[in-house]
Amino acid sequence: MKRLSPAALSLIIALLLPPDRSNALIVSPPCHRPSALQLLSRRSGIPHRPHVDANDTPRISTSRPIHASGIALRFAAVDRGDENYLDADSSDVTASSTIPSSTESPATVPLSLTLTTGVVTSLLGFLYAKCMKLGFKMLWKTLPSYVFRGGVSVSTNALVKLLRRYPALYIVIMVTCGGGMVAIFSSMLPRLFSAHDYVHILSSRDELTDLDCNEEDLFPSAGLVLPVLGLCLVTSISGFSLGPEAPMVTVGSLVGASLARKFWKHHQSQIPKSTNTKTAIPSKSSLEKTLAYAGAAGSLTGFMNIPIAGPIFALEMTSRHSGFAPSAVKSFTTAISASLAGITFVRGIMLPHVRIGGHFDYVSRAAVGLITGREMILVGLGCGLGGAMVGTCFHTVVRLLRGLMWSKNNDTITEGGKIHEKYIGMFKMTSVALMVGILSMQYPQTMFWGEGSLQCTISGQCTPFAATPHGLPISMMQWAKVDPNIPLTSWFDAVQVGMAKFFAIALASAGMFPGGVIFPLLSSGAGLSRALVEGITLWVPSVSYSFISPMVVMSFMAATLTSITRTPLATCLILALTASGITPLSVLLPGAVLASYVSVFVSEKLSQESFFKYSS
Repeated sequence: MKRLSPAALSLIIALLLPPDRSNALIVSPPCHRPSALQLLSRRSGIPHRPHVDANDTPRISTSRPIHASGIALRFAAVDRGDENYLDADSSDVTASSTIPSSTESPATVPLSLTLTTGVVTSLLGFLYAKCMKLGFKMLWKTLPSYVFRGGVSVSTNALVKLLRRYPALYIVIMVTCGGGMVAIFSSMLPRLFSAHDYVHILSSRDELTDLDCNEEDLFPSAGLVLPVLGLCLVTSISGFSLGPEAPMVTVGSLVGASLARKFWKHHQSQIPKSTNTKTAIPSKSSLEKTLAYAGAAGSLTGFMNIPIAGPIFALEMTSRHSGFAPSAVKSFTTAISASLAGITFVRGIMLPHVRIGGHFDYVSRAAVGLITGREMILVGLGCGLGGAMVGTCFHTVVRLLRGLMWSKNNDTITEGGKIHEKYIGMFKMTSVALMVGILSMQYPQTMFWGEGSLQCTISGQCTPFAATPHGLPISMMQWAKVDPNIPLTSWFDAVQVGMAKFFAIALASAGMFPGGVIFPLLSSGAGLSRALVEGITLWVPSVSYSFISPMVVMSFMAATLTSITRTPLATCLILALTASGITPLSVLLPGAVLASYVSVFVSEKLSQESFFKYSS
């Protein structure tokens, strides 16, 4: 009869003996973390599962418990020749000795590192805002003035002669050229990190990796910061309806994760080898996640120049539902601290004399009246339902457009075929840019990322588009379907403006152009809300109209954005902190809060699709 091996004997003993749950060890296979490039190559939200190799030896971990006694583990150690285990005293083999428990309070990130991350990323956001203003001024103020006012000889340039005769063609040319540049550089560069990747990584619930894996990086190198900012800058200033919010989240997280890796490596080289590093500082992956949130919070704060709203948005956007993902809960204090450090740096040092406060007026200075609780509830519920339907339609339109434009990757394509596909992709992106340019020529009030011209839409164009920071010369708007410089006169005009913005965002998103959707979606919601205001005028009492009208606008804006990004709390904070001092927030904000959460709940019931690709 063959003698049983120690491993077989250990298995028999483990099965016969009752599990001692007080001193139970947890054994799991080693974790194999995918590299950052592998994470970036994933387009679907399929969570990573650790690969188990038959030659791998088990290690002690804290998930998926397999109860066994100390005797069984000792026999297993004999079988695999683990001398270190044999030399250790058996009394030390307990779950509470050197193995961190999953319920153990995590180590905190040093405050100095948090503040440094906030200041660095807020400076990055501040400088990017300056570049956007400079680029817009150069393309849409300086260059048109040079072309249309005699800076170039007509006799020597046929294009200038055509533009002077039809100035509106300038919009089509600039948007198409900008889109073509983005298409060319996108084909030349490797796949860049995006806000979708940020959400995919941080929405993971894989807690095993936070404890046991410190080999691979979760986020790619900070060397991608400049390419990401460059492409997003060209997209935004060319006239696309995409904003800087997603680039700020992207580059902020890259910088924060890079600082986390540098700090972790420095700390590892300074501590003695006998120290339990898992309890001294957070694991490498956990530190990367936390400072990625902090970096995104700091960059959003530096760009928007408002506190709190940035970190809440960066934290909320990684959850599929209205709330925070597990990694966001752990990083909440760090993200808030980084945002406060950023706003202190920007407002106290970079802009010490610029007044604080929002600039969007939702009511006129002469507005008087009152609004009842029932009216507020009806507005919140109605706008929440409407915003959910708009968000569901947006997901459907983007999915259909992407299905028509882009085929799934095929690994069997030859090298020549890949080059051919690259040129086809450039042509498709340029064609999308041409369509966006034609749409912008007919509805110029839908151009750009929306923050500079949002007041025009909020007021129903009582504020002329030409008078806003993103206003264009009147001669360029000669072919506008709805004159952006006169107030809206019917619900149909408002619907046209809102839907034009809706399709401009959908086309740019489906065309794979980089950029964010916060203020563009707010602008689309404001346009559609004006149609609701025109429609309910006959049923609203005159005493309530002065406040119901702006409440409908604010609530529908919030509902439209939250149905797509699933960020209700951050959206309400953005609307509140960007509103002007004369806006009665105590009257308008409750309806917007109700509409935001109703929109998220209803949109989840209407469709399982989402704008971001969540991993869990």
